[in-house]
Amino acid sequence: MNRAIVALCVVLAGCATGQIYEGERRPPDEVARISGDLRVTAGAPVTVILLKVGDHRLGLRENAVEVLPGTYQLLVDCRIAETSQVTRMSIEAEVYAGVHYRLVAETGPGLRECTSVRLESVN
Repeated sequence: MNRAIVALCVVLAGCATGQIYEGERRPPDEVARISGDLRVTAGAPVTVILLKVGDHRLGLRENAVEVLPGTYQLLVDCRIAETSQVTRMSIEAEVYAGVHYRLVAETGPGLRECTSVRLESVN
């Protein structure tokens, strides 16, 4: 099978969004969306993987979650490709309805370590 097709299948299989509230899925203006990077990367130098939001552990296919507005404890892995270093961090974040957030890594000199991770509004 062609490598490009295999890569596309892996990417498509790995980008699901979880729902961390009870009931039917709510419209985007009533929830906050928190996204990390895909677990399978195509040579990205730094990836931030969202592992857990509150008590909810993300599945292997999930790279994002929808939550109700509030304060959440996030567990993330920050991976540096060049050094194969993985730094696990816990972040407390307050999120608001209708906002899409993305995890962003801060790196040390020479892109050799992950010094911190922050949650940044995308919209």
